[in-house]
Order: sequence, then C-alpha cells, then structure tokens
Amino acid sequence: MKRTHHVLHILLAVAASTAVVSCKKAAGAGAVAQETPRPAARVETASVVSRDAPTWLLLTGQLKGAHETNLAANVAGRIVSTKVERGSVVKAGDVIATVDVRAASLSAAEAKAHAASALAQADIAKIECGRAKSLVASGAISNAELDRVEAQCKSSELTAAATQARSELAAKNVGDGVIRAPFAGAISERFVDVGAFVHMDTKVVTMVDLSELRLELTVPETSIEHAKPGAKVRFSVPGYRDRAFDGEVRYVAASVRQATRDVVAEAVVHDPDGVLRSGMFASVRLAQGSVKAPSIPKSALVVRDGKDTVFVVVDKKVEQRIVQVGDEVGDGLVATLRGVAEGERVVVSPPPDLTNNQSVE
Repeated sequence: MKRTHHVLHILLAVAASTAVVSCKKAAGAGAVAQETPRPAARVETASVVSRDAPTWLLLTGQLKGAHETNLAANVAGRIVSTKVERGSVVKAGDVIATVDVRAASLSAAEAKAHAASALAQADIAKIECGRAKSLVASGAISNAELDRVEAQCKSSELTAAATQARSELAAKNVGDGVIRAPFAGAISERFVDVGAFVHMDTKVVTMVDLSELRLELTVPETSIEHAKPGAKVRFSVPGYRDRAFDGEVRYVAASVRQATRDVVAEAVVHDPDGVLRSGMFASVRLAQGSVKAPSIPKSALVVRDGKDTVFVVVDKKVEQRIVQVGDEVGDGLVATLRGVAEGERVVVSPPPDLTNNQSVE
C-alpha cells in the first residue's frame, strides 16, 4: 500500500512539471508575437509651409440689439388687454397693449366742441373786423374803435388756435391708449398685465431688434490703434462653445473713458442662423495684424484622446504630436501655434490605426 502511494506521488510531480514547462512555452510564444513589428503603413504626406496668420487682441464684450428700448405707456389708465408675451416677435405698428381711455375720450369730445365754438367766434370776429374797416373809412367810427375791434379779432384767432391744439392733444391721448411697437423686433420682457394702472412713464415691455445684433466691447487705451471701423472680430459665447462668430467694427467712441482708460466700440455681428441673443456675454478676439506661422492641411488634423494631433514623418517613421491650432489661412490650410515646424512633412488623412513610431512608406 505504501509503495502504491509513493508511485502516485511521483506521477503527480511529473505531471505538474510538464504543465509548468508547457505554460512557459506558451508564454514565450506570446511574448514573441507581441514583439513582432507592425508592417509599414502606406500614407500620403504634405509639407508644412509658412503662411500669414492673423493675430488677435483678447477682449470681452456683450451682445445687444441694434435697437433696444423700454417702451413706456405714454398715457394714464388701466390696462384692459395685452397682446404679447415674452419672446413674441412683432412688426412695427403691431398692438402691444390697450389702455382704458374712456375718460380721455370724453375729454377729447369736450375739447373738440370747445375748439369748434372758438373757431366760430373767430369767424364772427373776422367779419366784425372787416365791417369796422369800412366804417372807419366813411368816418362812422374812430380809429381807436377800429384798433379795439382788430385786437378782439386777433384774440379770437389765438383762442381758436389754442383750443384746437388742446383738442388735438386730447385726441392724441385717446390714440395713445393703443400701445404699438415702434419698430420690428422681439419682446424680451413684459412688465404689466390686465388690470394694472399705468402712468405716462410706466414701462410696459422691453423690445429688442434682433435683425442686426451689435457686439459692444471695450478696448484698452494702449491698444486703441486697433479699434477702428472695418476691423474684424471673432467671438464665442458660453451657449455655443464649439462655434465661432464673426463681426466687423463699425462704431467707435470719440473719447477715452477717464475712469477705466478704455474706449467703447461696437461691431456689427453676422448671425445667419439667428441663434444669438441680446445680453449674451462674449469672449472676443480683435484683429491686430498677422504673422508667419507653420501651416498644415486641415485634413492632417485628427483628434486623439480629445486633443488635436498630427503625425510627422521622421526617418520613415511617424511621430504623434499634439498641436495648438490657429486660424484657417486659405487653400485648405490651417495655421499652427506650436507642434510642427516649417519644412516637416505631415501625414494627410492618417488612417485610424496609425500609431506613434510606426514605419511608413
């Protein structure tokens, strides 16, 4: 029995040794497979060339409408209806709200009657004035009496003019009971509702004309030479971080602000999609010249690990480099601020499986 156990132990030891040797061989085979170099990739390359790239002055700004106003009631009374909501788009002349002007209508009717009466009195006075001139010519009345009649005639004319003006003012108050949009735009805020009592200076709505947005920016006094009509601006807003918008400086203040030592400029903004809104904060770049910069085909750029990357051919192998990208400079080229140098060759449209240090043809 003991001999049988001894033989069994020997067989188990031999089996274990065989398994270990087999595992080592398999591991060695795997190591050899991993060390096998990848075949050379066939790629197309292009030379890094020097191009004029714009340089920018970094600023901040805020968007606003070309026309933006707080529309006042311009009449006293109670709001009886509102026709717009926040975000409503209106045309010039559209009704914004209506005010109860029944009392103003009665005052307008009274003023109109007074104006008609005064005009009739003025007509009678004019006739009396003509008659008095005839009588003084025949000697029936004195020149003093003629002067008195002519003075009454003049006074009647002035009274008629004053009452007519009051009548027109009363009629205007009635017309002001319908509050209309002074220009085409959008409603950004509405401050009143039905039942509210308004005065002439009460804000009813805030209107913004979005057909032409402006970017208001402040330029330091030390860089005032770049704040001139026609200067190009490029900016981004927090709501659209992946988009760049363009504009052109059109209006520049005539003086430097004493407290902040800067000048206020306004650029007209290009917004073909209508996505920008008045009041948006903007990170702005103001053009201030150009410099020579290494430029590469836009197709050479790929994103690896969330970073702009190019593959540069060095000694028949590729080096994967992270680059800082600038502006497009025409002909399908984009300027780079760092990462490559003029004269180097980069891979155009690199294949997805291209890796660092891989041989290329």
